[in-house]
Amino acid sequence: MNISKLTRLASFVLAVGFFVSCTSSQFTVDNLIEQENYALALEQIDQELTKNPTAELYIQKAEVLGKIAVTREAENRDSLYNEFDIALENATDNNLDSSALISQKIDSISTKYWNIEHQSGLQAYESDNEQVQRRSILHFQNALIIDSENVETYKSLAIAHYNFGNIEEAISTLNIASSLDQEDSEIYENLGFLYLETGNAQQSAYYYKLANKDPLKDKNIAFGLVNAYISEGNDVEAIKLLDQLVNVYPNNGKIHNVYGTQLFNQVSTLFPQLKDAYTNADEAEVTTLRVEIEGLSEKAEQQLIEAYKTDSNNMEFIESLAVFYNNMAGNYFSLHPQAFEDDKEAIKNRALTLTDFAIRYYNEMLEMEANNDRITTKITNLNTLKNSWNNK
Repeated sequence: MNISKLTRLASFVLAVGFFVSCTSSQFTVDNLIEQENYALALEQIDQELTKNPTAELYIQKAEVLGKIAVTREAENRDSLYNEFDIALENATDNNLDSSALISQKIDSISTKYWNIEHQSGLQAYESDNEQVQRRSILHFQNALIIDSENVETYKSLAIAHYNFGNIEEAISTLNIASSLDQEDSEIYENLGFLYLETGNAQQSAYYYKLANKDPLKDKNIAFGLVNAYISEGNDVEAIKLLDQLVNVYPNNGKIHNVYGTQLFNQVSTLFPQLKDAYTNADEAEVTTLRVEIEGLSEKAEQQLIEAYKTDSNNMEFIESLAVFYNNMAGNYFSLHPQAFEDDKEAIKNRALTLTDFAIRYYNEMLEMEANNDRITTKITNLNTLKNSWNNK
């Protein structure tokens, strides 16, 4: 009886002893990590990996590398994140059973440190300190080492580059983002804007078109495309799009103002042709061009007035009208010497009427900026010009 009990007891003790022995032999650096002794923990993990490379151990190595990285300045984290990335790749390669739990851990730790860097980038960017703001670029670059396919980080990095004058870097960054997500219209819109900033109007128009196949559905894209057309010298397409936009956004003064300006620019190209027609005594061409000029100038005037109606205190809109009337008067005055005798009086009267309108709107500008010498001089010159023609 006693022997039986002792035997059973001995067996029990032996089993416990065996269990404890196995447990104590398992590799662990948890205490070192808790003590933040990351260098020694990493050294011991690497030693263990040479003997027993497992997915779990590579995940732990990545975690330690991440912990070390966030203790350093942003500019000194890249090499650690590169090692971090390699560790997680090795963890994936050693996930021999395709364990969902292992995959989840890999994704979790990757997301954790990407989020730390991305959010740090956003916080730095929002800082009032420019030196801190510039660090946002480093944080976004670190985030992309961890997740090289994260489109949101590329977009944030591009914005940071642009705001610090690195336009080419911003474009390169967005081009990578566009290769990862070909459906993100915001990327194309930003590329359209950036290429316009560099003076590449053709590429700008290309990307604005990609941003939305129907630009009328997005005012910002449509307006960007108009600017691209204008910069490209493609007045026909600019006017065509503006003609649609004023109907879609009838209360947008800016669109009316730009449309009126573009129509005026188109009118201005016709006056040299009209001069030539007068010089060549081509009556048919004179008639055609005068009708076209009157029609376009009336349309341009109407659009500029519509802009003014949306905000009669907007200096830009007032000046657009003043400049329009001033330049149109100048066109008619310069046309007068070549005109047929039968047309001279009508052309003179038209020029004087336009001069009166120009003076009116320059006076409105002067009411808003009473001490503006430039405007005062302009009004004086216009009155002098008007009196000289009235005395002829």
